[in-house]
Amino acid sequence: MELRDLVEDYREKFVGKSCQVSTNYKNLSQIVVSFQTTDLHHLLGLHKLTNDYASKTIEQIIVGTFIIENFKGNSNFREVKERISLYPFIIDIFIHQATDYCVIRKDLSRNTMNLDLIFFEGNKREVTVLGLRRSKEGIYRLVTLHRSLAKKYARVRKTKITQIKWL
Repeated sequence: MELRDLVEDYREKFVGKSCQVSTNYKNLSQIVVSFQTTDLHHLLGLHKLTNDYASKTIEQIIVGTFIIENFKGNSNFREVKERISLYPFIIDIFIHQATDYCVIRKDLSRNTMNLDLIFFEGNKREVTVLGLRRSKEGIYRLVTLHRSLAKKYARVRKTKITQIKWL
């Protein structure tokens, strides 16, 4: 998927919308997840290619002046290309509801990104991770999308997702 098409798809499916994720953990029984176009800047790792603000990068993508292939010489290019390929995972989680479990902050032993909630799926070797962080207002936002070693999550306590409902 071309980067411009990805941004337009994200806008169409998610931006300006919110969903409620319900879990079986009583201290986090319901959370609200909000989506903004600028989320893509960090989710896709574009901040590793440019120092521009997220809003400027997204606008450049839309008008066609930010072309991912122009960054082939950048040492982070392959990682960003991989993150772009992981975009369907967001659709799988929130639209197809393709996962039954998440991991909450209290169950993360090493949480260097200060994440409050993680969705992950994969195989015995590798998993795709979508991390969310809670804002001061109590709304959850998507902040990271990447691959990780599966063993990192093999023994972590998982929280059951009981429902994902669009608001």
